[in-house]
Amino acid sequence: MTSEPAARRLTVHMYHHTHWDREWWGTRERFRFRLVHTVDAVMDALAANPELACFVLDGQTIVLKDYLQVRSSRRDELTDLIRAGRLQVGPWHILPDEFLVSGEATIRNLWLGERTATELGVPLSRVGYLPDQFGHIAQMPQLLQGFDIGSAVVWRGFGGPPVGGEAGTAEVGRNSYLYPRARDPRFPAEMQTEFWWEAPDGTRVLGVFLPLEYYRSHYKVVPEDPALTEDQTIGRARRTSRYLANYAATDVLLEPMGGDHLPVDARLPELLAGLNEQLQDDGVTYRISSLEAFVQDVQRQQERVQVVWPGEGRAFGRKAHLLPGVLSARLYLKQRNTRAQTALERYAEPLQAIHWLLGERYEHDYLWTAWERLIENHPHDSICGCSTDQVHREMITRFDEAQQMADLLAEDAQHSFTSRIDRRFAEGGQLVTVFNPLNWTRSDETRLQMNSFLEVTPEGWALTDHTGEELPFQVGTVYSELDKAEPFPWLGAQATRPHDANEFTELRFVARDVPGLGYRSYVLRRRAVPRADRALPYQVLGPVALDKGEVAVSDLAVGPGTLENSFLRVTVNSETGGVDLLDKQTGYRYEGLNTFDDGGDNGDTYNYAWPLGDQVFHSDRVQPRLRWVEVGPARATLRVTWNWTLPDGLTEDRQSRSPQHVPFTLHTDLTLHAGGRRLDVRTHFDNTARDHRLRARFPLGAAVQVSSAETPFGVVDRPVGLPDDQRGSSEPAVHEHPQMAFVSVTDGQRGLSILNVGLPEFSVSEDGTVCLTVLRAVGWLSREDFLTRVGGAGPTTATPEAQMLGPVVAEYSVLPHAGSWAEAEVWRAAHERLAPLQATPHTSQVVPLRNRHRDEAGDLEPVGQFVQVEGRVLVTAIKRAEEGEALIVRFVNQTPEPQPVTVGLPFALWAAERVNLRERPLEALPVENDRVSLTARPWEIVTLALQVQRKGQP
Repeated sequence: MTSEPAARRLTVHMYHHTHWDREWWGTRERFRFRLVHTVDAVMDALAANPELACFVLDGQTIVLKDYLQVRSSRRDELTDLIRAGRLQVGPWHILPDEFLVSGEATIRNLWLGERTATELGVPLSRVGYLPDQFGHIAQMPQLLQGFDIGSAVVWRGFGGPPVGGEAGTAEVGRNSYLYPRARDPRFPAEMQTEFWWEAPDGTRVLGVFLPLEYYRSHYKVVPEDPALTEDQTIGRARRTSRYLANYAATDVLLEPMGGDHLPVDARLPELLAGLNEQLQDDGVTYRISSLEAFVQDVQRQQERVQVVWPGEGRAFGRKAHLLPGVLSARLYLKQRNTRAQTALERYAEPLQAIHWLLGERYEHDYLWTAWERLIENHPHDSICGCSTDQVHREMITRFDEAQQMADLLAEDAQHSFTSRIDRRFAEGGQLVTVFNPLNWTRSDETRLQMNSFLEVTPEGWALTDHTGEELPFQVGTVYSELDKAEPFPWLGAQATRPHDANEFTELRFVARDVPGLGYRSYVLRRRAVPRADRALPYQVLGPVALDKGEVAVSDLAVGPGTLENSFLRVTVNSETGGVDLLDKQTGYRYEGLNTFDDGGDNGDTYNYAWPLGDQVFHSDRVQPRLRWVEVGPARATLRVTWNWTLPDGLTEDRQSRSPQHVPFTLHTDLTLHAGGRRLDVRTHFDNTARDHRLRARFPLGAAVQVSSAETPFGVVDRPVGLPDDQRGSSEPAVHEHPQMAFVSVTDGQRGLSILNVGLPEFSVSEDGTVCLTVLRAVGWLSREDFLTRVGGAGPTTATPEAQMLGPVVAEYSVLPHAGSWAEAEVWRAAHERLAPLQATPHTSQVVPLRNRHRDEAGDLEPVGQFVQVEGRVLVTAIKRAEEGEALIVRFVNQTPEPQPVTVGLPFALWAAERVNLRERPLEALPVENDRVSLTARPWEIVTLALQVQRKGQP
């Protein structure tokens, strides 16, 4: 690194800021108390000194709402400063983790920034400020450009030595001016502050890398120590500007001034004036500036930008810690988030949009209330699980509220269209609709909850479709935390035997050929003559004596340790508990699936770490027990149980697992559905041990070079081998990676995909074994005494609830196939696992939501489709436009090839146009026969605004 002054004259844009974690090592209210007084001081300083030109409020608008809830009297002062450009806010509502929330949630986050700005009548920053996220998703440039944001300021996950510079060494000790070493060939070997960040579809934004991170503490002025003062002002500015100049492609530099929860420094204008006098001979001039001003200066010289960074920013060993252990810290948060996101995206929003198309009210503000509550859990310190226990307890209430709102909005809207179906075919019975939230026709299991006083059984009741064809079903008892069952008179139910007030009967059946974004209707009737209860509506492998008769039999077959249907044969090894799987379509066999390993973890909520004296225990060395949980025509479930013992924690020095063991009983329920192509797994246990990591293992049976995992709006290939020469890195690269709905491996012939429900961490070894993390139990927010990270990532605070002692449930699926994930369209199966078919009865089984029963005109056919999207794309949003009366349809081409797409409606389609994510017009599209056609580029996110004639609209 050169020590000579810069050869060209440089302007340093210093942006003064505070980075505001809404909750972290303190609760939201403790941090808000500090926030209120911090913003007070910022406003007072700006008002007192016009030379303090600008202050950045961390790129998020939620700080405005949190502040104004307490200081409503200062609203006008605050908004006047924002309008004058003295305070910079947005474009985000909160600064989110990018890998642990869905792409649609990220879009809603940006929309909430827009809504807050509109409510306050203030402008938003148009710089994508992402200073502290734990890595960056590949599609972020496309998301930002969709909101007319052409730049992004980033730190973690990017970096390298400057163009033309030496590799140097990774940051060690106190010298933060050493060059980080580049190691991973996936990412550019050299770096500039200014670079082009390119999404998989080719969309670019101007990236701004912070070589010295976002946290830059205030200048130290100690009057009684002139030498120290000079070193920490003039000396620091000289070192900083020379270091940044090595990375600069242009003649402007960007330097932050501020950090986590730091206050305003009212001395800054005076200090910079003094610096500028001293730095004249260096050719450097400092000025208090903004992110926008810096970006504008760079854009005037953007032909100098050389580096193109393709895809995600997850480069390890480049000074900034990526903290990958947050993917598996407190997995219960990730699972709750997945459930709530799915409820909003797949059910509440599209069903409310359908409700609106049928001429009813669209609950726009109600939906946004649910989204806002959910997104309050999406800051990286929150959803990542790396805060104190109290912070994460408070998150559960937000998840509960968002989930309840989403479920109620979906339930009410589905009841609305169910009440409009022509019920003539259902006379004398209970009409039921099954809704498909995905955009392709599918057959899958669904569940229907009925009042327990009806005493619904397969022997006494029949389920038929609108043509009269009978469907076999099975029943179970479930208990609701939110509803009560009584023998309500409108059901004609009798209190023939006692029931718990929250007890319901759950029907499980396979609904066939349910149209995409549409429905199919059924009727449930009492049989005139009860069916013989010895007639089995499934098959038993081997010679057995069965009653015969006119019973519909599914393709499901069971035997000792075996489940089978038309597509799969599942056999459990009685010695190991491992699953041997035969894919009947391809003939490929997979052996030893779904065994478990358990190793020690002496890390913290940010990083997994193996103890020096680690011991790894394997379930396949324990004799399992097998028992049937459920067998019926729709599903069969076989439970495998291992009675294990595990170390109760770590030794006192934290370098080995304890010699003291505790009982650890592990159950895994294997479920095969009639006609299903995947094996569903539910692993559950009471966690009795501390400081350990439990993983499920799935060997492909062949070596692989890359893994493929879904990421928001895309699929990312990552090498399974680690980069060479990691010794000396302050955070070595790890095998663990993030995923959304699935991870997939293939050797080119055979493929294996693991689908998950809220389990975002996986790893793949070179022999083709996929490992899915189902538990990581640690007891500290941050520590500095383990081997996989240098330095702390937060305060050394005990977090006993991060040990996740008590009940744990993990849900996932195994999907065998030929070839790659793209050839097998694994994304379809993965989203079917996440978003099941949803059944609802016409007659309310509980007290009706609106305190009245719906009885609309029967103007809908028994089978229907509200929105037709044809093509190999994934619909991610169906909603009403934020402004105006258009129907918004968004989909992503989650494949590496262009895809033709046609969108049609059963309503009059007046006009169609492509819009960006901010719903601003891009181009008009021709409409023919109420349909519109286009081609989606590989990995392109497409949003359409459709002008539709709604029911009852003239």
